[in-house]
Amino acid sequence: MPKTLVLVLIATLIGGTGHVLLSKGMRSVGDLTEAPALRLGAMVAAALTSPWLLVGVALQAAFFVMYLTLLSRAPVTQVLPLTAVDYIVVALVARLLLAEAVTPTRWAGILLIVAGVFLVSRT
Repeated sequence: MPKTLVLVLIATLIGGTGHVLLSKGMRSVGDLTEAPALRLGAMVAAALTSPWLLVGVALQAAFFVMYLTLLSRAPVTQVLPLTAVDYIVVALVARLLLAEAVTPTRWAGILLIVAGVFLVSRT
């Protein structure tokens, strides 16, 4: 279990950072849902060439490989809840890289999720 836990923590660090980098890349492109049809192609091209987006996709792919590795060694009912630690990583990295505000209420919710993860991991 300790090796599995270390792998989960590494995977969540990689995956959470990947989420934030995807967001950073897409913010530089703009809101695709509000874009005029004539600008959509250029916006998609900008997204596909954004270094932030490309690194985010690479990190998400690395997370997926690690997740598959974890599933090969531990039950999914144990691995999946443990990946909820990702919420902490995303909040911290989003605060650092995107200057997002993480309110006390949001931190309380994240702590409740982590408490649930702790309970699940003990079974």
